[in-house]
Amino acid sequence: MSLKPAFLITFLSLCLTSAWPDSTTHLLYIPQPAAVFTVGPGTIISVRILDLPFVEPRYAVRYRTDDGELIEVWQPGRNILLVKGMHGLLTYSTHPERILRFRVIPPLKGSACPDR
Repeated sequence: MSLKPAFLITFLSLCLTSAWPDSTTHLLYIPQPAAVFTVGPGTIISVRILDLPFVEPRYAVRYRTDDGELIEVWQPGRNILLVKGMHGLLTYSTHPERILRFRVIPPLKGSACPDR
């Protein structure tokens, strides 16, 4: 019996198994561009729930800075810790759109409420 066919079969099996792709459950993560903004001080004008079909529930939070700038951020989820009339600094991101932080600060004396 010749060693040549046995050597070729062994060599081909090693080449094919090393070239065979391995399955994996590891997903390729591609970071999305994100912009984070901190604005304020200001007051929350309204908090409304948007229950749209085929989309998870979201809250639409309207915030007005003491300088008069109006900002609306959509926050995903069913629970939110913000209520109308809260005064503070708002930190939010645009991708994904969500409120990252709200730091409550007391309003300045003599400042008018922006929703009036």
